[in-house]
Amino acid sequence: MADEDQAAPGLLASTLLGAAEAHAKTRPSSASSGLNIVDDVALNGGFRYGEITSIAGGSGSGKTLFAFHAIASHLLSSEKGEVAFVDTIGSFSPLRLRNVLASRLEIQSRHSEYRQAGYIYRSRQSSSAASEGNLKEQATRLLDRVKVMRVFDFAGLVDALGEIGQMWEKQDQNLRNIVETHLENGKKVVYDSDEDSLSVGSVDIAVHDEELTKGVPYKHDGQVGMFIVDTITNVVSSMVSRSQVRGQSLLASFMRSLRHLTYRRHICSVLTNTAVGLNHTSNPNYPRKVQENASIFAATVGKPALGKAFTYLVDTSIFLSVIPKTRLDAEMAYGEGDAAGWNKVGVLEVLKDRCGSREGWWAAFEITTEVLLINPL
Repeated sequence: MADEDQAAPGLLASTLLGAAEAHAKTRPSSASSGLNIVDDVALNGGFRYGEITSIAGGSGSGKTLFAFHAIASHLLSSEKGEVAFVDTIGSFSPLRLRNVLASRLEIQSRHSEYRQAGYIYRSRQSSSAASEGNLKEQATRLLDRVKVMRVFDFAGLVDALGEIGQMWEKQDQNLRNIVETHLENGKKVVYDSDEDSLSVGSVDIAVHDEELTKGVPYKHDGQVGMFIVDTITNVVSSMVSRSQVRGQSLLASFMRSLRHLTYRRHICSVLTNTAVGLNHTSNPNYPRKVQENASIFAATVGKPALGKAFTYLVDTSIFLSVIPKTRLDAEMAYGEGDAAGWNKVGVLEVLKDRCGSREGWWAAFEITTEVLLINPL
């Protein structure tokens, strides 16, 4: 009889490497942030699937807007992929998300109407140019693939994640039943997502590893491929305030479950988080230390809420801040000028990247409307 306390047998590093490479080959392309300069300079492509990304920042810094653009990227790149949006503060705006989707559809349509000839873009006459009304209709149809889940406490957040996991497990069971039925009837099982309900990314079936080695991109047909929590701060803070030790333990357990589901199903998980310490202290007895700030810029104060422990529970930690756009704006903001009239520019910084080398990368952006992100330069 085997000893229950006996350690698990060791695995060869080459075996782990093979599994990691196979997993990376099937990872979908990153979800765009909605702005090319941010994707290229700071995120190296966008928000990664199979990883948990935390976006922290103060009010109005653009957290929810970046999350909405990630949703738009997922819906536009996957014909059947779905999104689960967990709203913890009741601030979800379907109208704003519809407008973000319409703006992305307009950009997509505009790009299709131009062709590049050398360094000159010449307009191509197209009778199929989408009107504003048509764009909103298309965007409204895309909302049918966004599942909004309103939760009020941490238990509700756990239930929401459990519901997503059960949806995936139900699909797995259906796939197993189909496979068993085909095998019992002596039929050859063909895994073609265009012909039947079996997808290349299905798990716990005999050919899963074989399919992975082919490097076929993972598909989220009819299943949740993006998980958004806006925001995680409220439900976690209220729980931790009652019991620090128990709260941190429950948070760590939840994050382990989220990481398992995210990695196994190639889900892009985005958690928005607030920031603390955004205001300079005026008390000379308690001067704020520079090392308390998370930003690489000395003039940028603040850090993500929920403490350092939370940073180690995510794969990528992003911090959004707002700074003066020009020197004149800085003099107005920090000097004796009109503190309310200076122009602002947003900065996206990668504070931590567990699975890559983006730590310390940053890019500037500007929010022109409630839906548009532009290059401030």
